[in-house]
Amino acid sequence: MASGAIFDPLVALRLAPLVSSTCSLWFAWDQNIFLRNFAHPANRTASDHSLPTYFRTFFRSGVTWILSLLGLSLLTAGINIVTDRASLAQSRSVYWYAAGAAFTVGHALYAPVVAPIVRAISEDRSKGHSTRDLERWLWWNLLRMVTVDLAAWVCFGVGVIRTLSR
Repeated sequence: MASGAIFDPLVALRLAPLVSSTCSLWFAWDQNIFLRNFAHPANRTASDHSLPTYFRTFFRSGVTWILSLLGLSLLTAGINIVTDRASLAQSRSVYWYAAGAAFTVGHALYAPVVAPIVRAISEDRSKGHSTRDLERWLWWNLLRMVTVDLAAWVCFGVGVIRTLSR
C-alpha cells in the first residue's frame, strides 16, 4: 500500500471533523477580535453609522462559511461513525466523535437568540446605536464559541487522538 504511506484517506477522514471544527472555532474567535473594534470608544460614532451596512454584507458570506464548516464537521463525523463504527468503538472514540457532532449541532441552538440581534444590527433598529446591539452579539458569540464550538473541537480532538494512537 504505497499510496497509504503518502496519503491515507482513512486518516484524512478521521482528521476531517477536527480540521473543520478548528476552522469554525477560529472563525468565531476572529469575529470577536475584528468586530470588537467597532465597539471601541474611539470608533463608536463612526461604527454606529457604518455597522448596519457592514453587517448585512459580512453576514451574507459569514453565514455561508460557518454553515459549510458546521455541515462538514457533521458530515465527516457521521461518515466516520457509520463506516467504521466497530474500529471507533474499539478505540472508544466513537463517543467522542458523536459528542463532537452533538456540540456542532449545539451551535445552531443559539440561532433563536443570535439571529434577532444580527437583524437588529443589520436593520439599524436602534436608530444609530448599533454598537450596543453589537456588544450583545459579541457576548453571545463568545458564549457560543466557548460552550459548543470549543467543546466540539475538544471532542473531535480526543476522538482523533484515541483513534490514531492505537
